[in-house]
Amino acid sequence: MSEKPSGVSPVRNEIAVVAGPREWGDTRESWLARVPRKVPTVSFRTVKALFYGEIDDPGHWAARDIRRAAEIIEARNEASALADQYQKIAGGMRAQDQDFYSTEIDRLERIARLLGTVDST
Repeated sequence: MSEKPSGVSPVRNEIAVVAGPREWGDTRESWLARVPRKVPTVSFRTVKALFYGEIDDPGHWAARDIRRAAEIIEARNEASALADQYQKIAGGMRAQDQDFYSTEIDRLERIARLLGTVDST
């Protein structure tokens, strides 16, 4: 017997990451229509087929392209969160003793700026 594991398929999660959060005025169709705008190699019909399980092969070329785009989006979000965390740490060090921690503050701010440029590309 071949049983599918319960829960949401990984492809649906990746489509959700690429599509972004659903706004109050979004229908499911308009929400799914965002994916082809961000991943130009897939069509709206292919996204729908992946989302609704008509294409269930995780190795399908469109699933791979969406997975790659989702990984990039997640990496950018993580870089942005890390840059924010470094900025907060640098601010705390500046408040504690700016003269003593000046080199560490400069390093943290430089790394945060670099992560911020990675996030904006």
